[in-house]
Amino acid sequence: MLVRRFLSASPDRVFAAFADATLVARWLRPSPDIALTVLAFDFRRGGAYRFAYDVPTGERMVVGGTYSVIEPPSRIVFSWLIEPPDEHAGIDSEVIVTLAGKDAGTELTIRHTKLGRADADLRHDQGWRGALDLLDARLREEP
Repeated sequence: MLVRRFLSASPDRVFAAFADATLVARWLRPSPDIALTVLAFDFRRGGAYRFAYDVPTGERMVVGGTYSVIEPPSRIVFSWLIEPPDEHAGIDSEVIVTLAGKDAGTELTIRHTKLGRADADLRHDQGWRGALDLLDARLREEP
């Protein structure tokens, strides 16, 4: 699964949105009606994160992983493992974030690999697109 988006912010600002737990909590969710709680966040190579997503129906989805590559301001790679009881629990996938300066902004590419199921690909494609809509809005609001 691959998503590309042009953002009218510098690679440094976009990278910072991935590197700070407070900023991550503002945008890394598939839609505005889903709440994200950052349970753990150690943004360094080998560091772990854990997020809880609460949907309006009362269900909670928890995902965690480990950062394997952090190259400011151009690349981040981390594992993405959804915990039970979610229907996609146990799929140990990987997210590769690439940032490149372009036209006074940033070309952001997210490649989410090793999902292994069409329904998981579709869900994560929609989720990343929704999250990037929120990221774009946040970056436009904050100078």
